[in-house]
Amino acid sequence: MKQDLFLEEARLGPRSDVLIEYDEMPRLPMFRERFRAYALVDLAHAVMMVEEGMLTRERGAKLLRGLRQVLDLGPDDFPWEPRSGSYLVQIERYLEQQFGHDIAGRLQTGRSRNDQEAAADRVYLRDALLGTIADLIALERALLSLAAQHTETIMPAYTHLQHAQPGTFAHYLLREASIFERDLQRLEGTFARTNLNALGGAALVGTSWPVNRRRTAELLGHDGLVVNASDAGVFARDVLEEGVAALALLMSNLGRHATDLYVWSSWEFSFVEVADGLAGTSSIMPQKKNPHALERVKALAGQAAGWLPSMMCAQRGVLSTDLDAMFGDDTLAEALRASRAGLRLLAEAVRTLRVRADVMAERAGVFWSTASNLADELVRRFDLPFRTAHHVVGRFVKYSTDAKQGPADASVELFRRAAQEMAGRDIELGAADLHRILDPRAFLETRVTEGSANPRHAADHIRVLGEATDRHAAWHAQQTGKIAAAIAGLERAAGALSA
Repeated sequence: MKQDLFLEEARLGPRSDVLIEYDEMPRLPMFRERFRAYALVDLAHAVMMVEEGMLTRERGAKLLRGLRQVLDLGPDDFPWEPRSGSYLVQIERYLEQQFGHDIAGRLQTGRSRNDQEAAADRVYLRDALLGTIADLIALERALLSLAAQHTETIMPAYTHLQHAQPGTFAHYLLREASIFERDLQRLEGTFARTNLNALGGAALVGTSWPVNRRRTAELLGHDGLVVNASDAGVFARDVLEEGVAALALLMSNLGRHATDLYVWSSWEFSFVEVADGLAGTSSIMPQKKNPHALERVKALAGQAAGWLPSMMCAQRGVLSTDLDAMFGDDTLAEALRASRAGLRLLAEAVRTLRVRADVMAERAGVFWSTASNLADELVRRFDLPFRTAHHVVGRFVKYSTDAKQGPADASVELFRRAAQEMAGRDIELGAADLHRILDPRAFLETRVTEGSANPRHAADHIRVLGEATDRHAAWHAQQTGKIAAAIAGLERAAGALSA
């Protein structure tokens, strides 16, 4: 009877200590991370085998009792054998110690590590995606709540980090919320393509055993099957790439938002300030308040740029073999942990953010951000081509800045001079009219297109995004409840069959 720790000894003899140290043992953290997913996959397979007559009720009862023990132990209390980098070997060793080789050796009937590991990855990823989606919904709600408080808070909007046009803080926040809305859509789509059953694919081409793939899908709460047996195994599983891609894109979006707030929290801007509890100080400069929460998100987002290339490089070399990613470091778990950390840090920063509306408003009107409105008025009132109006205003701004004048003290004489030079005609605008056209708040009221920075449009957009977020929350509750019910049914079935 086989007594060795490793499956390979019967065919290949003893394993090299070097291979054990650098190939087997490094995989253990991945199995600890996915422990619950593996345990549920094993339990579903065993329940199905008993139901389909692939195992006798007596043997099945013992096997299921052992697998239920494994699930109850969890990754912290399970007695890991540190030399083995195979979850299957770990579990078979435990079952053999409890019930003997005859029971332990039957777990893999009709199954390969190929479909077992693919199935566990899918359960692990789909559950983690639901957690990530919940955190993203929380961030979205925080952004919308803050936006609702600042529909009238005027601030400069920037392009090239230069004053462009007046906007509102709400309009900026709604841009970010719109981006995260697309992240929610991407994650839900990834979930749909992930939550499929790989069990029954066996090694490559299916199995001669009467494996009921629909039943294991039902027991695990899946929405369907990965139909092709080879596709179901650890071959070219683009579901992992898609998951990492969606998370990397999410992190890129989180990083850009964190960077905006990070820059705006500097003394030179003084637009916002993070809560004291999310900041740090210097070991030598006692006045410092460093926005650590935002810096952590920025750093994680920077590292996230390497996730997808790492996964794709391990994937692209696959021919007729297992996925190379199984032999590398666990990029997926890293991506999931970092994403949830970034989401929670940024959501807390948004919820507790101090907004200096007075500073934003003062800066909004100091450097000609309303110049485009003046050009539009010249087209409307004086029938100039827009390009001519653009040149008139450009020359006017040049003369004004040379004279150290801003919009609040704009000179009618300088404007008339610019109009004569660039349009070849006299254009009469009174001082009060000119100053009203250049006023930031009046500028916002002139915005008429849907989705603009006009406070009325911002209020409408808050409502639309709020309704979309409610739909995502309802979808999340439905999926979470369906999976929880399926797993509860799996545990009941396992309990009944093991009685």
